[in-house]
Amino acid sequence: MTSLHQQRERTITAIEAWLGLHVELENWHIKFDEAEEHLHPLKDRANLTYLGFLKGFPAKQWAMIGDGAGWTPVAAMALSWCEGATWESVLKAWQSIESLDLESTVSNLAAQMTNPKFLPEPNLAAVLKIGGTPGGAWVILTALKLHGKFVQYDETLVPRSSVHSALWPLIEQPKRE
Repeated sequence: MTSLHQQRERTITAIEAWLGLHVELENWHIKFDEAEEHLHPLKDRANLTYLGFLKGFPAKQWAMIGDGAGWTPVAAMALSWCEGATWESVLKAWQSIESLDLESTVSNLAAQMTNPKFLPEPNLAAVLKIGGTPGGAWVILTALKLHGKFVQYDETLVPRSSVHSALWPLIEQPKRE
């Protein structure tokens, strides 16, 4: 039998973080329904516990788990919090998701929770460049929106034809007078 002190010192494992984040985000609607105020996924105690663990967990090892178990939006987001993660590796993880549903709550929550260190200024040209693909730009735009940084559209800087239709709901349009 372990003592209370030993239980407090116990850290979670990578598999527990994987499972825990998936459970938290897949059941987010339960927490949200029960909350009196809007919950911010990056201020939730359980999410912070798992993300805190990942800050010291090597990105290469998380990528091995993702490659073996199959990438999900939650796993791709979690990679962004791992030690040594790069935007390129995170983008590759998102691109490896076989059936990404941009409309799902879990996909949206996961994209929102992308590590803010990978987010550019809310400039559409920068988002499109760093995003690399429409999916990568969607992840960035979704995360910027959570942080209250709305990307505005300026047709003189970015031609309308260069913006994928799935991105428009995340881009502020100029108001017509």
